[in-house]
Amino acid sequence: MKKIDLPLWSDTVCLFLCLLLFFFAVFRFSLPLWAALLIAFAASGAAAALLFLFLRARRKKRHASEGEKAEIGRLVFHLAMSAPETNAALLAKCLNAAAQKNGADGAAAQPPDAPADTNAPADKPADTNAPADAEGGRAQLPYRAKKDAVLFEKGRALVRFRFEKVTADELSPLVRAKEERKAVFAGAFTDEAKKLADSFGLRLVEAPEVYTLVKESGCMPDPLLAPPKPRGGFLQKLRAGVHRRAWRGYAFAGVSLLLFSLLTIFPVYYIVSGSILLTLALLVRFFGKKD
Repeated sequence: MKKIDLPLWSDTVCLFLCLLLFFFAVFRFSLPLWAALLIAFAASGAAAALLFLFLRARRKKRHASEGEKAEIGRLVFHLAMSAPETNAALLAKCLNAAAQKNGADGAAAQPPDAPADTNAPADKPADTNAPADAEGGRAQLPYRAKKDAVLFEKGRALVRFRFEKVTADELSPLVRAKEERKAVFAGAFTDEAKKLADSFGLRLVEAPEVYTLVKESGCMPDPLLAPPKPRGGFLQKLRAGVHRRAWRGYAFAGVSLLLFSLLTIFPVYYIVSGSILLTLALLVRFFGKKD
């Protein structure tokens, strides 16, 4: 079942009702009652339809971006809940897939700059999971997982996914490492960590770039680990669909109706409608969803 965009429909209905009352008040005394109602319905319906099409196109674009952000968050949660060795194996698989794709396209695969582990042996172990080459041996893949790191030529990339940001103190041992190429995969880094990495040429790979790598390589884990969704009633669902920034529109419409009540011979309808909209503006302002 398709989810109803409640803010979009509420904005459209609000504009339709406001314009309907406005046009009816304008033409009520110059045209017969049926003609005034017909013109009011036609004009307000056309304006509301244009607004609906405009807002729907704009919100689709924004929702696509928000949907990608939600996917990135789910992937980061999955990686934070998984063991470092599992994450390293996943990233090595993704990097190898990307390298093979670049090789098939005729482009040279460029390994990321990666952080070093000074306790690692000089000789790199062979990857027993590598595919067989033309002579029946094992082909050497450019990226290999070892514990909580991804090894590659002249460097390595450490894997540090967790719920908190990686700090500069945790990067300082990597800065002193002697490998030529150094990097860290993580969900996010503090500002101090980014400044330190920028000063010493340490490559930091954050959540959006990790998501792009995993998605484009076709190695997205399925299913992704996710926190249990809290159960909510009708009010919680209604609140989740109403953004706090919409209060200005309700307030403007309510004030406009109250002002129009001064120009009509039946002000009660304008006063009631304007008061309802002002009440909604207050409720949305204080209880709506934060952006």
